[in-house]
Amino acid sequence: MPDDSPTQRAPEETRRPSESTHGEDLTAIAPKFGIVFHDDDATPSDFVLFLLETYLGYDEPDARKLCESVAASGQFQVAALPRASAEALMQRIHRAVQAAGYPFKVTLAEHA
Repeated sequence: MPDDSPTQRAPEETRRPSESTHGEDLTAIAPKFGIVFHDDDATPSDFVLFLLETYLGYDEPDARKLCESVAASGQFQVAALPRASAEALMQRIHRAVQAAGYPFKVTLAEHA
């Protein structure tokens, strides 16, 4: 007859996902998503600086360095956030770009 004391482990199929078996770590970290700025020939760098400082919290010297990186490489990831936060921030940036009338492109990519 099986021991029904509280110390007996539950059968495999009734264990909660947080319970570990044989030393396995079942904890998962949600992936981060990057906000990617893409260079174009029409959007002034002052506007890109404005976006970096206003929406992403960069100070002016760091924002200028990122603007140079965007111009040199054609694109640059400016943030890595949980998906919901990245999407919300990207929408705010899109609204600012549309209101200003620039063709500046911002996309979301899974952070490596």
